[in-house]
Amino acid sequence: MIVTAPQIDRSSDRRRWVILLVLWTTYVVVFLNRLSVGPLGPFIKDALEISSTQVGMILSAASLGYLLTQLPAGWIADRTGARWPIAVGEIVAGSAMVSIFLLPTFGALLTLMFVTGVGCGCLAPSTTRAVVIWFPKRERAMVMGVKQTAVSMGAIVGAATLPTIALTLGWRYGFAILGVVAIAIGVLSLALYSEPPAPAASDQPGGQPTVAPLAEVLWNREIWFVAMGAFCLNWVQLATVGHLMFYLTKSLAFGVVAAGGLLAVAEFAGAVTLPVSGLISDRLFQGRRKPVFIAFAVIDAVMCSVLGLSGPDLGWLVYPVIFLFGVGSFGFGGIQLTLLSELGGRGGAAKAAGLGSMIGVVGSILGPIVFGHLVDATGTYQWAWLSSGLVALVAVALLTLLDEKKRKI
Repeated sequence: MIVTAPQIDRSSDRRRWVILLVLWTTYVVVFLNRLSVGPLGPFIKDALEISSTQVGMILSAASLGYLLTQLPAGWIADRTGARWPIAVGEIVAGSAMVSIFLLPTFGALLTLMFVTGVGCGCLAPSTTRAVVIWFPKRERAMVMGVKQTAVSMGAIVGAATLPTIALTLGWRYGFAILGVVAIAIGVLSLALYSEPPAPAASDQPGGQPTVAPLAEVLWNREIWFVAMGAFCLNWVQLATVGHLMFYLTKSLAFGVVAAGGLLAVAEFAGAVTLPVSGLISDRLFQGRRKPVFIAFAVIDAVMCSVLGLSGPDLGWLVYPVIFLFGVGSFGFGGIQLTLLSELGGRGGAAKAAGLGSMIGVVGSILGPIVFGHLVDATGTYQWAWLSSGLVALVAVALLTLLDEKKRKI
């Protein structure tokens, strides 16, 4: 059992906002890299003459690398702090992206996107730990939401810029530019990020925070409920990132740039939702996370059903539907990570976030592949959307079983 002293109140330490800016910037670059296949997918598919399922495999390769890194990175971050996992992760991911420019084949893309995912995977548990250490409880969900807006911002910037880069310079240059940026940000984070001068919580006065045993995190039932809920919502999210542009261009006759813009709208909706939902959880629900998490799953289930049942006859309703879909698909990450870190406690926040994210990312791997396979097998997007809606309903069922009173902080 972990015994901790009261948390040091850092609300008067203005450096925490500089730290948040560093965390946010590094996370933007992570998801620019990890989600780059979505907006570049149509160009890659045409250039390499591959199927929709194979495009999904490339996106899932990044998710597999991301998955395998979560728990080891959390273990390291709980012991050494967040500074080195953040910097090394950025540099590894950036180097792999630059290598894609030099080796533009399907096999190389699979391998190098896996390595990109490994680098990106270092960031989720380490940045989550940084928020827990630097920010008091009354700010935590809102701040975690602000940090997680970087996921949507990275996706927005990618969706808005990468198709244009591919049209003007070629799809390979999109990867090269993102890789150089990631390496530069990784080096810069070494100079700008630091751990707090004293631990946020400790076992004894002046001591170091207790590191929770891995087994304690692995056997935490509530962490598994959150993780499996995240599995379902990550399934929906990454299927959307990987295939929404194809759906808009092939079924609804959007142009490539216009489809990229609508994908950016969905991601913008999620970016706005992240801090707002955190603020609602902190203030309106007085620190409760479960009702907000369930709301995201319900929105996903409804919007997937609308897209599946309407087909090409959606008309102008596509705009509000995609916006709301963005709220559900891209807005849940802050609440998820806050809840995981609170269930793990200060001595196990990074491991809990790593384990929960690792299980959740399995959905990121399976979602794009299953969605693409259903499209290839049926020749329509109807069953692909309806299957995603069913997955979101499973998340609702799982999260109703969660007992959030068992949080440790």
